[in-house]
Amino acid sequence: MCRAVRGPGEERDGLLLQCKGAAAAAAAWWVAAWLLPSTVTAFATFTALLALQSTVYRSLWDSAQYLGAMALGTAGAAAFGSTAGVHVWSVGVLAFIALIGARFQLLGRQGAQVPVVALFAFAGGGGDIDYIGHLVAAAAIGVCCGLAAHLAVAPSPHTDTAQEMTADLTARAENLLRALARTAEQETGEESSPEYWARRSQELATRAARVRAAVDREQENTRLNPRRPWSSAEESLHRCHETISMTERLGTHIRSIARALTHAPRTPETARVLTSYAKLLHATADALQCLRPPQGPEDPDALRGHIEDAMRRYHDATAAVREDRPDTPGEWPVYGTALNEAVRILEEIEHTADRTRDGSPEPCRSE
Repeated sequence: MCRAVRGPGEERDGLLLQCKGAAAAAAAWWVAAWLLPSTVTAFATFTALLALQSTVYRSLWDSAQYLGAMALGTAGAAAFGSTAGVHVWSVGVLAFIALIGARFQLLGRQGAQVPVVALFAFAGGGGDIDYIGHLVAAAAIGVCCGLAAHLAVAPSPHTDTAQEMTADLTARAENLLRALARTAEQETGEESSPEYWARRSQELATRAARVRAAVDREQENTRLNPRRPWSSAEESLHRCHETISMTERLGTHIRSIARALTHAPRTPETARVLTSYAKLLHATADALQCLRPPQGPEDPDALRGHIEDAMRRYHDATAAVREDRPDTPGEWPVYGTALNEAVRILEEIEHTADRTRDGSPEPCRSE
């Protein structure tokens, strides 16, 4: 409650949604009680709450699906009520048919309402046509009250929150790169364990999924919203998606590098190679930091310089590997994997820079 009062965000939106739900339910009950029999008044209140979802788009879509489900359910109830009448066998047959209708994909999650409405109208109202008409009217009143409350005070998009979450996600990826660089320089305790890096990579992937879901909600919130943001805000959410996708791919590359480093031999002969590789990872992390996702680089020339510096580090590390000529079985694939994955991370950074701003540095090459 305190966070909802303190400032805008998900907490305030949730509290506002509850307030709108209470107002819509009360208004639906009042209108239904004024126009319809008391036997269907509660149905209007229930439908008003169902029509209120987290976004205007979701509310409209769910309401349309619910009205479609209700149309199927009441049509079946009316058909059986006017022909077979209410019997044990007719209730069973109607339920079976309604359950088949519930699987109609266009109705989505509201398909489950088909048998509920059908049995409520048939068994509860005896299949009477007048009762079914009142039931449909109550549902229409509830939907109108719910949507009116939502449109009157539509939830505002929170693009700043989405940007902050995305920026935090890429900062975590940058920290992982620097931690890998420290591991390459000096093998230490837990960080030398493959399980440790598998866990850190999975944490990054889990966090990325959570941030993507939040950005998806914000994008949905811009659809059909009377408080629709400017196009720049929509572009910002698009850049967030690009950055999240990049971070997910970086997580795969980081895990591959960690696996290679934990299998790399630690000998005096390989110390120079690992030191050179650590400098490459630090330079790559600097390039990621300069990218400033999801906004994109403020200084494209600085990003270009960081990428060029990282490529110089790559060539230094490659030269160190060739000069030391590792002859331990399986040692060449280990270093080759680590070097290739580092270059792929640089390419991901460059690709994302292309997508988040006009113009881009020259493509990096590993040759």
